[in-house]
Formats: sequence, C-alpha cells, structure tokens
Amino acid sequence: MGDRGQLQAFKSGAATGIFYPPADQTGDAGLFLAFPDQATVFGFPVTGSPAGITSYTLGTHGPTTGTGTAADPLTQVTTYTAAALANVTQTTTYVNGEQRFLVRWQVENTSGGNLSLKAMVAGDFFFDGSDRGTGVFTEGPPRFIGGTNADTGNSGGFVEVLTGSQPWSTYQALEFGTGPNQVWGKIAAAAGSASATFDGTVVGEPVDNAGAVEWDNHVAVPLPNTQSATFAVFVRSAVPSALQLSPPNAGAPQGVPVNITAIAKDTSGTPYAGRTLRYQITGANPGSGALALSADGTGTITDPGTNAGDDTIVAFVDFNNNGSREVAEPQASALATFVDNIAPSCRVKVSGDRPGGGGAGKPLVITVNCNEPARVTVATTLTVVGGVPAGAAKRRAIKLRKVTRRVSPGKRFAFRLKVPRKIARKYAGKKLRAKITVTAKDSSGNIKRKNTRRTIKLRALPRSRKSLR
Repeated sequence: MGDRGQLQAFKSGAATGIFYPPADQTGDAGLFLAFPDQATVFGFPVTGSPAGITSYTLGTHGPTTGTGTAADPLTQVTTYTAAALANVTQTTTYVNGEQRFLVRWQVENTSGGNLSLKAMVAGDFFFDGSDRGTGVFTEGPPRFIGGTNADTGNSGGFVEVLTGSQPWSTYQALEFGTGPNQVWGKIAAAAGSASATFDGTVVGEPVDNAGAVEWDNHVAVPLPNTQSATFAVFVRSAVPSALQLSPPNAGAPQGVPVNITAIAKDTSGTPYAGRTLRYQITGANPGSGALALSADGTGTITDPGTNAGDDTIVAFVDFNNNGSREVAEPQASALATFVDNIAPSCRVKVSGDRPGGGGAGKPLVITVNCNEPARVTVATTLTVVGGVPAGAAKRRAIKLRKVTRRVSPGKRFAFRLKVPRKIARKYAGKKLRAKITVTAKDSSGNIKRKNTRRTIKLRALPRSRKSLR
C-alpha cells in the first residue's frame, strides 16, 4: 500500500505485480473521489499523469499487524485527506494463502456541510507479464470486474463486498489511457457531471486493459457533515484451474453418443465464459471441433460413437483463439468406449433349383451380403419329400458340410451347393427341401442367424463324377 492508498500485489514467486507499473511496489490502482459541486477529483499520480486529478494530502501510513490467520489477518491502515472536504481511512487485510485481499475505505465528510461525492476504485491491470488482455465480468453475487491475459488466462480485478459496504452503482472494463473513453480520462472528468462515470460495459478485444467500479449513492443524496460512508472491494488475482472433463471415462453402445462436459474456471472459481474450447477425438471415431464456453464456464463435447472401439478426447481452452495450444492453456483428456452389441445384418439370396446332373434347371447358388465384417457360416440340411426307398423313413434329414468364410461389408459371398455323390445317386430325381442357415458373427461376438428354405430336385449323377455342384 502506498501512502496515498495505491495498491499493488505480487503472487508468490512472480517477478511482476498485478497492476502497472509491474515492478513497482505501488501500482496505478486505488480510490478516487469526485466532488461534482466542487468540480474536483482527488486521487494520486498515475502513469500518463492526466490533468484534473488532485493528489490526496498525506496522513499516516501505519505498520502491518496481525499473524495472517483468518482470526487475526495481516492488517495495514493508511489515512489521507481530500483537502478540507473529506478524510479517508483505508484498511487493508489479508489472510495468508488466499488469492485476494480486502480493502475498505471509510470516507468522512469534513466539509462543514452536505457533501455530494462519487467514490471510484480503478486499476491498470498487468497479468502474467503482459498489460494486454480482455475484460471479464461475472454477475455473481458477488459481482466481479477485471481483466484476463489473453494468452495465459491469468486474471484479476475487483470483487464486490456484500457486507459492510454499499453495492456498486456501476462498473466498466476498458482500456488504459487518458482519453475520454479510457480509464484515467474518465476518472479525471468524473466531477464534471452528476451522471455515472462508468457505463457497465466490458471490453471484448485485447487492449492495454484496466477496470473500475463506482458508487454514486451520495450524488443525489449528499453525505451529511461529519458522517461517514464505507466502500470496499476485494482485490483478486487468479490463474487457470486444471481443465475438468466429466465423466473422465465413459461408455455406451455403438451408435449412442457420449457427452463429455468441460468445466473451465480460474483458481478463484470464476468461469472462463465466452472463451473457445477446442477438442480432438482420436480412435474409432476421429474428429475435432470448437465451441464457446457458456456463462458458467462449461461446454459439451459430443462423441457420436458411430464406430465401436475406444476414443480419446483431448480438449484445451484457447485463450488467445489462435487455433493451437500454448503451454499455459489448460488441457485435459477423457476416454470413451463404444461397445458393439448389434448383430450383423445379412441378406441371403438362393437361386437355382436343380443342383446336379444334366437336363433343365440351374445349379443352387447361395449369395450372402453383410453390412459389416463378419465370419459367415452356411449350413444346409436336405429333407427328402415323399417317394423314399422302401424301408426308409418318410422323411430323412441330410446334413451337408458347412461352408465358412470371412466377409467384408458390402462384398458378396457366393457359392454353389455341393451334394455328395452318394446322396445324389440315392435320391436322383427326387424332390428335397433345403433348409439353409446362415450364421454371421462379428468381431465383438454378436451373432445373427437367418434361415432360408428352398425345394429342389436332384438330377442324375454320372458314375464317373464324385459330386454334383
């Protein structure tokens, strides 16, 4: 804390602070008071030194006390004055290990009459080695306004204090500078109007970023003489948390999509709303895509699971939206397994009706066409229909040798029915009923059977041939 209340904070191990100038012990951040009736703004010198800001008069700058626990936080008190208008007592507290510290300002009216004032807290941000970033705002409660380094996701800013402080009237994440639409230009001009200084907007493109909050409660209702008003903020700095994918390991039947939810927040719990999440799926269902994270920092990745097998989903938050992952951009992976429990679908066609000898008719041909790779077995059983030799059963089942082939999807498997010589001679000229059972088994063990029946008539077999086709 500077002697006029300027703020600076360094994360443990970092060489630069979270406010500009990054190497200085006091940054361009703190409380500014605007008095519209006096057309005067009080504060402290900032980089760029805009005209119109009068420096506070130094008061006291006390030592740090406390042990840093929640019950006994580290505490530092600074006092300063805005000429004969107001006294300010600034109390800063910090609990070891937290990523924020509390600053509370008690502003006492010493003007001798009612005092119309605006209180503003503003800062020129510097995160992770860069003063360029985009604005960030979360509705809360409590509300948060700040900036984010566009390359690393490191962020910081001001958090509303809901107890012991008046709520913000408005806020803005905007560009550093002394221009009329830049932070120090707006601060310097704040006493020129009773209207709000900041407009509630959040800069979306990378700029030299800054942010501010404002309390206008005592413009229309002035603060009585000798009375005090209290304003407070948490100053927060955070880095990206590990990206979370949920569930980390999912499974579903083939063809049933799996949804993986990505959760992207910083270490203070602020979601990376609007940031780009990019993902790639490798494995049985390769693909890639990108989506914008929702207001709560979540996004849904869908693996369609068209093919059976294992997939790996790798996702990262693309802070600078350049299409490739930087080292600082959080990344995570998840697994999805799709089980094939759908049996193959096969079409079976049988043509011909006289599988042997001479004369009219065509040989019996069985054609199988499946929709996926499978091991196909064709089993044929012949049953004699009437006219069997004396002493034989009315019907007799004759099992032919099975035929097995591995087939590819869309590729037909065709063969001619073989009738052994002994059967062909014994039942020459007879009618037989053929029951053809086609069994298809895929690599996952799913089985599909299909039966086809056909009535055939055997032709005579010359003794010189071993079999008929």
